[in-house]
Amino acid sequence: MEKVREARPPVLYGVSDGPKSGLSEVQRGVEESRRVFRKSIDWPCRWELLERETNLGSYLSVSRGLDWVFQRVGETIVLEDDTVPEPSFFRFASELLEKYRDDSRVGAICGNNYDDPKEWPGEASYRLTRYHHSWGWGTWKRAWDCFDREEKLLAEMPRIKKENWMKLSCTEWAYWERCFQRTYARKLDAWDYRWTLSLWQHHLFCIVPRTNLVRNIGFDQHATHTMEANFANLQMHTVNPLSFPLNFPDDKSPNTRLDDHVFQSHYRVLEGRRNLWQKIRDRIQRTCGKRPAGSPGS
Repeated sequence: MEKVREARPPVLYGVSDGPKSGLSEVQRGVEESRRVFRKSIDWPCRWELLERETNLGSYLSVSRGLDWVFQRVGETIVLEDDTVPEPSFFRFASELLEKYRDDSRVGAICGNNYDDPKEWPGEASYRLTRYHHSWGWGTWKRAWDCFDREEKLLAEMPRIKKENWMKLSCTEWAYWERCFQRTYARKLDAWDYRWTLSLWQHHLFCIVPRTNLVRNIGFDQHATHTMEANFANLQMHTVNPLSFPLNFPDDKSPNTRLDDHVFQSHYRVLEGRRNLWQKIRDRIQRTCGKRPAGSPGS
């Protein structure tokens, strides 16, 4: 909220889920977070706070919260409670939300960067990617309308996989299939995997900045998903300011080489949390067609 206060947005929405139990200390924590939201707003600002009495969980709280926001505005920047943006993130997201407002190829503007900037060709300030990174991002109502609220896309996954317009390897497809299946089976209370599959279903790219603009500080035993201390030490949590004016990229499609590297250096780190038996079982069960000819890594 201190970083939001520095940015002084003219319109601000807060979404606060209810406590997970009736424990008094949990209730106090929820009430304190709402108090922090309110007391931080000391600039001219139109704001609303959605306060739920019961706990919906990550998936429903975030997705329905964004539905609520998009009943009021046509585009927004999203920050969850454990993400701290570098100040240039707000200008970066705002300028590109305006630039790509009517571009049907782009689904989101992300503040995270998991690349090595030295590997980037040219001097572009950002690039297109097949991935959505949710630790600070922005999108439009036209894109969020694609979100799979009715949970029908799992049945569409074989077709999306066969089409493979993202040019994923067999190994990567196996990874994402596990994530999607766990999410739709309610074994993982998450909204962002559904959002990724929704973006892929509609052939929507995302944008990432040349430098990482958002840091996640929510790695501890109280976290919902990010409890692994070793994951918190990754270099990706370092933030650096972005220079303006922005240099627009010449490439109008995702850089497959950099995206492949992100899978190896970021998503495979998450993969490492599975135990050996899970990996052996998934390898036995895995079925995957041949990678398209000419794809990187083929």
